[in-house]
Amino acid sequence: MELHQLRYVLAVARAGSFSRAAEDLFLAQPSLSVQIRKLEKELGVALFDRLGRRVVLTAAGEEFVAHVQQALAHLDRARAGAAAVRSLQGGRVSIGVLPSVGAGLLPGVLADFRREYPEVEVRLTEHNVSAEFERMVEDGRLDLAVIRAPWARPGLVGRSIVREPIVALVPPEHPLADRSEIALVELKSEKFVAMQRDYGLRELLEQICNRAGFEPTVTVETTQLSVLQGMVASGLGVSLLPELAGAGYPVTIPIDDEGAARELGIVHRARTPLSPPAALFLELLADAAANRPARG
Repeated sequence: MELHQLRYVLAVARAGSFSRAAEDLFLAQPSLSVQIRKLEKELGVALFDRLGRRVVLTAAGEEFVAHVQQALAHLDRARAGAAAVRSLQGGRVSIGVLPSVGAGLLPGVLADFRREYPEVEVRLTEHNVSAEFERMVEDGRLDLAVIRAPWARPGLVGRSIVREPIVALVPPEHPLADRSEIALVELKSEKFVAMQRDYGLRELLEQICNRAGFEPTVTVETTQLSVLQGMVASGLGVSLLPELAGAGYPVTIPIDDEGAARELGIVHRARTPLSPPAALFLELLADAAANRPARG
């Protein structure tokens, strides 16, 4: 069964005649008749009663035509939808983003994208663990994800978009608050406010402190960056965060260690071409990361 055969059946049913249908389709009548007979043979039923020069649908033909009309209508809508996606006048892009990145990097990109392409639906998913985003991209739940590099799954490809320094957050009245830079070891005896253990930022904090030769003494845990910043501001401890995650806190101090940084990348499935909306969003996000203001 071929698509053109379905359209031929509808044309004959509308015209009530093979000759008139052939004229409408710009076909030779014998060719049209052959295609209809092939289809009837495949189906095992007659679709038309031949009444001289007229044809009328059989009961089987009426049932068949009703379904064909619906199927072709769905196909036409599918083609229109695909064309809309191609021209960025429709479609959807699903993006995963770490909360610590979303607040600092994503709003401007999303606003620009929606302003230019209001018909494209953007779905955002936040998660705190990069490995979970890798799974979601690989199994098709997400088109793109901004995650911590390096990524581990071989079915993904991506590119690094930003390497951001780690900064220390200290209470405003802390002895280190006026410093322009500090060494990690200077925080060795401090009490830390940190994200909970199953969060990527907690893992990063512990890795950085361990590289400096100490285990951080975490006395307060939270699941929200805003709560973490509020606790540090209240004097409950210090913290270490990537620069984007620490944005908005009044006292952030650079770390005197080039290795104290977080590298972020955008990943997508290796064997599945990105849709036009997803490809464009990736480029906008990469440009925003590359052109973000340097720390002043």
